[in-house]
Amino acid sequence: MGIGSDRSARVTGATIRDRSTRVTGAIMRDRSIRVGVAIIAAAALWGCARAGLPLGGPADTTPPEVVSSLPSAGSLLVQLSAVIEVDFSEEMERRSVEKAFSVTPDLEFRNLRWHGTTLEARPAAGFSDSTTYIVRVGEAAKDFHGVAMGAPFEFAFSTGEVIDDAWIGGRVILMGETVSGATIWACRHVPQPDSSGAYSRCGYEALTAEGGEFLIAHVRPSDEPYSILAFIDMDLDGLYVPGEETGGIFESGVLVSASGDSIGDLDLPLELPLVEEEPPHDATEGTE
Repeated sequence: MGIGSDRSARVTGATIRDRSTRVTGAIMRDRSIRVGVAIIAAAALWGCARAGLPLGGPADTTPPEVVSSLPSAGSLLVQLSAVIEVDFSEEMERRSVEKAFSVTPDLEFRNLRWHGTTLEARPAAGFSDSTTYIVRVGEAAKDFHGVAMGAPFEFAFSTGEVIDDAWIGGRVILMGETVSGATIWACRHVPQPDSSGAYSRCGYEALTAEGGEFLIAHVRPSDEPYSILAFIDMDLDGLYVPGEETGGIFESGVLVSASGDSIGDLDLPLELPLVEEEPPHDATEGTE
């Protein structure tokens, strides 16, 4: 090969390499631009999605439900050492459930524990023999997203051979108008206040519905009449303080003497709390 041919080969090789480099660079720049545009577009779409929808998809508006319980509703001869379990349809806001959870007749619990969506309640001293218990989860119980139950859940079981079927009902009245949301206690003894003058929950419990009506089901027959307390628990502390809260104590006696007895016509008029009047202002005070 001659000198001319060698130069031509070297020039051609350099030209090809130069063109290849420029083409490769252009391709890389083009890909980089396209990737950048794609990233910007994705970010814009994500921003729009965040602006239009809450994180995690559409807002949860479905009320939670109780899907099962132990003991099951209507169970008889339940062991005195049993625990209560209430399983919900989804994760719950636990403090709201614990506040809305109650058992009648009143029980003290050793602890309340959670296992996923299931609340477990273990009585401190076990259940009493031959007693009907009513477990209630109020409608104030909320799921993890803050959606409340659509309606309260209630079921009864017994440590004896039967479930009590007597009931007490009526309505609560204040200044001629019915009262919803009032607390009702039916006590098998005359209630006594503590040293501060407050009454604690005793016996059976219910809340008045719209129209001021209440119903306490599964009441146990007694030789002694039941005393009824009705009040508006404004501070939600579970106590009734006469003179400070609107309410009343009715000791006239509601006798439920046999299975199947029903008393459904009670009218409970509430009394307004006492209001301390300020002494009249002396218009001449401070003047000579």
